[in-house]
Amino acid sequence: MRLRNHDGGYGLVTILLHWVTVLLLLAQFVLGYAMESLGELFLGEMDSLGQGRGDGDERLVFAHAGLGTAILVLALARIVWRVLTPLPPWDERLSETDRRLERLVELAFYWLLVLTPASGLALLYLSGEEREVATGEWFPPYDVLGDDVLLVTHVACHVALYLALAVHVGIAVRRRTIGRII
Repeated sequence: MRLRNHDGGYGLVTILLHWVTVLLLLAQFVLGYAMESLGELFLGEMDSLGQGRGDGDERLVFAHAGLGTAILVLALARIVWRVLTPLPPWDERLSETDRRLERLVELAFYWLLVLTPASGLALLYLSGEEREVATGEWFPPYDVLGDDVLLVTHVACHVALYLALAVHVGIAVRRRTIGRII
């Protein structure tokens, strides 16, 4: 398999960037939506000696932020790779409408793969919202923006990402083009 995209399809680098992004997003969404349950299950409120360890879900926020940072870095790498590497020709099964939608979805994905983790990191570091951690309270370095505004932004980015994903997967499944990126 070739590293770069070619007339016959996507190259290995594009395929790896695509599927690593999918796996990181899946892990991120599972962690983000199940944070409270996972925190109680794995970290608990007390250790075996009955001493407080802080809220488990509060400590998992930092793991969530770490995954968000990885997604942000990967998104930037994808953007650079996309600029430097032309795409293969469109699959002939895609209509002109499908192609226009896929162009818009691709653009939306790139924006959302940057904005979603950036808004989450801003929520953690710029909102002034303190968090309980194993060693006590953690205070963010800045209190610039309200946590309500940042949370709404972060959730709105999620919703937009879900919509873009639904359109992207819907076109791929409907036109049976999913095999091109596997």
